[in-house]
Amino acid sequence: MSQELSDLAEAIIAYQKKYDKTDGEMAFGSRISVEKFHAIKSGEVDPNADEQSSLKHYIATKPN
Repeated sequence: MSQELSDLAEAIIAYQKKYDKTDGEMAFGSRISVEKFHAIKSGEVDPNADEQSSLKHYIATKPN
């Protein structure tokens, strides 16, 4: 896993802890399947450019 993806996984986890978001909520909000979200978060799968962009956008936005 590249450092950028490792940083993305860490950012996802930090966001989930800060805003008490489940994997399901994160997947739905970023429009990625829960299975794919789990794989990206654990480093098993590299997100494509659209998925990476969607996740970065989601974690840059404060939830309502």
